Amino acid sequence: MGRFRTAPVLLFAAAAAGCGVDFSLNDRDTAYVGPVSVTERFLQASYPKVDVLWVLDNTRSMAEEQAALAGSFDGFAQAAEEAELAYQLGVITTEMQGDDAGVLQGDPWIITPVLDDPAAAFASAVSVGTGGLGPEAGLAAMLRALSPELLEGPNRGFRRGDATLHVIVLSDDDDESGAWLDDPAGEALDYLEAQAAATGLPAFLSAVVCTAESGCTCETGGVYGGTYLQVAEASGGVRSDICAGDLAAVVASLGALSATWLDTFYLQADPEPGTVTVTVDEQRADPETWALLSDPPAVRFEEPPPPGAEIAISYQLAPEGGA
Repeated sequence: MGRFRTAPVLLFAAAAAGCGVDFSLNDRDTAYVGPVSVTERFLQASYPKVDVLWVLDNTRSMAEEQAALAGSFDGFAQAAEEAELAYQLGVITTEMQGDDAGVLQGDPWIITPVLDDPAAAFASAVSVGTGGLGPEAGLAAMLRALSPELLEGPNRGFRRGDATLHVIVLSDDDDESGAWLDDPAGEALDYLEAQAAATGLPAFLSAVVCTAESGCTCETGGVYGGTYLQVAEASGGVRSDICAGDLAAVVASLGALSATWLDTFYLQADPEPGTVTVTVDEQRADPETWALLSDPPAVRFEEPPPPGAEIAISYQLAPEGGA
């Protein structure tokens, strides 16, 4: 998330006895604990992090699209540079048959801007071939690639806990994950929502597929990608027609969409309503620009604080059992 959190600073405030309360310092049966004040501090990232997982159809009709994608990296790199993205790219196929299902392709298997030639590494990784036999199970492959089993194994290092997750499917067919998932669209959306809740950052899927219900107009034909489009719409991703042919423009737009700074800062305890104050770079933030959330407790800004900003959130702890 590009933030740090200090241990809470606990300040014990003295409080006078309220009306109608009868006790004294000599009354051993009565204990009074004043309100506990807490300050939590965060640091906004200087560069937003994004993990981009490409899910590529590797069946025989996809040779032209893979070649176009391999040549479109400069558009993504330019958009990422303009957005000052700290990106990681990984590539898998829609193939769920065999031991390589969900395994990141290429060497290195994670493409970053610090590589000597990231464009060449990307071109090599997305050249996944056209020998896939199907079914094209992109959503099942996505969930397998991001499973603990693979993230702790061959896909290690790809998924960062402080990065936006952007899954991009490129296919001229619809998802056929029914052999592996009971509800492909629902399970994919559940995973993305869980990732967003866990990190406080967006997690979404974009679909570069056949968008016309009557079918693609590509020379090779194609099948309406309704399931992928459903997940893209529900998760806030991009929906683009694979038959448009201009993948460079698509990739550039995806790069811009991936530039997301943190707007939600999660708290370690429940604040007492009305006691919360927020400062950004030591300037008190207008209460109209942020909202206090519950379950879990957090402060969400209307607009993310600027890169590198220091955020301090002070509040009194809610009474035990209170909100």
